[in-house]
Amino acid sequence: MWGEKLTAEIILFKASFQCTPITFELTVKQLMSFDPGEWSESLRKEYVLVIEGFFTIPLPLFSTTYRRAIKARTKVAEALSLIVRERRKEYEAGERKNDMLAALLAGDDNFSDEEIVDFLVALLVAGYETTSTIMTLAVKFLTEAPLALAQLKEEHEGIRAKKSESEALEWSDYKSMPFTQCVVNETLRVANIISGVFRRAMTDINIKGYTIPKGWKVFASFRAVHLDHDHFKDARTFNPWRWQNNSGTSCPGNVYTPFGGGPRLCPGYELARVELSVFLHHLVTRFSWVPAEKDKLVFFPTTRTQKRYPINVQRRAASL
Repeated sequence: MWGEKLTAEIILFKASFQCTPITFELTVKQLMSFDPGEWSESLRKEYVLVIEGFFTIPLPLFSTTYRRAIKARTKVAEALSLIVRERRKEYEAGERKNDMLAALLAGDDNFSDEEIVDFLVALLVAGYETTSTIMTLAVKFLTEAPLALAQLKEEHEGIRAKKSESEALEWSDYKSMPFTQCVVNETLRVANIISGVFRRAMTDINIKGYTIPKGWKVFASFRAVHLDHDHFKDARTFNPWRWQNNSGTSCPGNVYTPFGGGPRLCPGYELARVELSVFLHHLVTRFSWVPAEKDKLVFFPTTRTQKRYPINVQRRAASL
């Protein structure tokens, strides 16, 4: 984890900037079986420029950020194209790997190299920026809810007490984190990293007396539902205990949809939950922290904190 690189002194860091390399490396590993290294770090730096251009005015002559994003997207596509071509040769020679790229190469759809690169670019966005942002917001919400943080620490210290200092977490440990899952659920509900989805009506649709004509586009707002007091009491309050009387993965009436649903359910939803749970485990068992300055949550154009939530971090005593 990133914490292994920290010294015993108090340091200042921006939480999301530290989380993003972790999530990017994990995503690259899952997609293309690449271990962290110079190549993945170079790709990540270009990807940061791509993401910065997402919500800028698409006018190259007036927006430096947009121009940089376009150039970075080209570099990312070129780097991924080289990998796809090499892996296709390996696949045709009978070599197989167990990752997303292998699945795309082996699929019955006979995707071209260009189509596979487009898939990889999109999947890197989904697995990188969103997960690092939710990590940062989880730290913010827990910092502002000391009782929740104390209960989370108790749960993870109990898990750590059963292991040696160097022993890694196992799947059974992840499944024994009930309150952590409550924290994950509530962070996803309040933060709404994905605010909603667009859908096109393929035929006339009647909903509660209203007709959505064929061809119209509809924006289904997850945030509007997740922050609706009719579904969640004190909906804007971070309250992980609200999930203790629930299965922790859904709500009656399908009103909890942070990963979408149906055939378009996010394929990485379980990985995102695992990443956040493991991150919180190492954070609360090894470190303590305080906010370095005031920061607030904003929802436009995407959910984030204005200053990326800088915090002062200190390593906890080894006996803890």
